[in-house]
Amino acid sequence: MTVDAAQGLQERRKTVEGHEVRVVSYKIGDRFGSRVDNIDPGDVIGRGRGATREEAEDAAVEAASLRLGLTSAREMLQKSVGHLNRGSTPR
Repeated sequence: MTVDAAQGLQERRKTVEGHEVRVVSYKIGDRFGSRVDNIDPGDVIGRGRGATREEAEDAAVEAASLRLGLTSAREMLQKSVGHLNRGSTPR
């Protein structure tokens, strides 16, 4: 099934790892699905499913939090490596 076939579509905004995101949840059959996107450009950064809307949203937000945290860690690592490379002298 697709989101087009979903019922009870709900949308809200939330801050995750310092980023404003959109949390969308919907019912498909007897289960719920959810996705989290970064609003602009609207890339999906987390998905979740569950028996309840809350369970699905929690799973999607957790996935988005992990992805955003890893992105921040990668950026910090790249910045640190760049700083170390500028400060080193050839031997």
